[in-house]
Amino acid sequence: MNLTIPIRKEGLCQCLSWLANINCGVEVMDFEFDEEHRMLQDAVREFAEKEIMPYGKEYDESKKYPMEIYKKAAKLGFIGASIPEEYNGAGMDCLAEAIISMEFTRADSSIGSSIDLATLGVPMVLKFGSEEQKENYMAKVPKGEGPSAIAITEPDCGTDVAAMRAKAVLDGDEWVINGTKQFITNGSVGIYTVVLAKTADIQPPHRGISAFLVETDREGYEAKPIEKMGMHCHDTCEVALKNVRIPKDNLIGELNRGFYQLMSFFNESRIKIGALHLGIAIGAYERALDYAKQRKAFGKPLIEHQAIQFKLADMWTDIEAAKLLVYKAAWLVDKGKPDPALSSAAKLFASEAAIRVTYEAVQIFGGYGFSKEYDIERYYRDARVGTIYEGTSEAQRMVISRRLMGRIKA
Repeated sequence: MNLTIPIRKEGLCQCLSWLANINCGVEVMDFEFDEEHRMLQDAVREFAEKEIMPYGKEYDESKKYPMEIYKKAAKLGFIGASIPEEYNGAGMDCLAEAIISMEFTRADSSIGSSIDLATLGVPMVLKFGSEEQKENYMAKVPKGEGPSAIAITEPDCGTDVAAMRAKAVLDGDEWVINGTKQFITNGSVGIYTVVLAKTADIQPPHRGISAFLVETDREGYEAKPIEKMGMHCHDTCEVALKNVRIPKDNLIGELNRGFYQLMSFFNESRIKIGALHLGIAIGAYERALDYAKQRKAFGKPLIEHQAIQFKLADMWTDIEAAKLLVYKAAWLVDKGKPDPALSSAAKLFASEAAIRVTYEAVQIFGGYGFSKEYDIERYYRDARVGTIYEGTSEAQRMVISRRLMGRIKA
């Protein structure tokens, strides 16, 4: 029995017209890079494979900051690519920054992340700083004159920013800062550090925090390197501020608004960390895949064994899922609609995926994965910090949970 349902011609036309225009007024994310982003990725990859990849082991062993590589990357516009051109940046978007971060660490986990994080002290100044601060300090970073830092964490507080003890007191036309900051990236090699300090004893305590631009050559500023499990060529320091005097104009943005400025900073910085660890995962996966094709066991290449195939399949899946989160979070920033929960999700998933992927990469390499002969051992160590810095995995889950409690619909 054939059942025919009559459709009026005008109704069908209206339906087709609606389908043709369904995206009108609706922002749609393209899952492919446009030509500009593809060209950027190719250029960064070429640079990274030539100037970064061959030197990973050397810098890991010497534990020195790769200043010359940083300067080369800056000369090509790869440092702080989203900084406006008037401040020596390339005027690109957040997605471009993510692409650069990913390609840097794909080439080498430690060198790539250390030069990419040269801009840590940039976003706060760019968003909230004075024109003088932008021109005289921030603009030096993408030009290659030196990295920047941001000092938030203290020996007794990390995720709980409001519990910080560092204080800044106004004395005439100068601020006097005292306190100790811990695990500060670029603390000694940076030309300036954005320091968060208490400026008012009020409740709740996060309302009494301000941000300051502190030149690292100021009297009383002392940076002591910290030995770490991984990321050996990162300049990670304990920074002591002993009666450091800075001009009154070195206050960044409004007084007692530092905490809120910091939360805005995290929207983009967590995407960058997610992209960096996505790159670490990709670099480890590609090396493990190549090794599995070459290494033989029981008379055939490792990749022909189902146990290895399943590992590689899971690694690839983690990477592709992380890409979607990182790219979407960056895309929303570029649309002027940053989503703190999605930025946290991107950082959370990509950093944990990097640990899973590097773990399995070591397993595929077997004994060689545990030796320093191959890059995988370094990637495994370097991946671990991703779930700790820029907010622990637990902190990211707190941010995401607050979104779920306040608004179920994403």
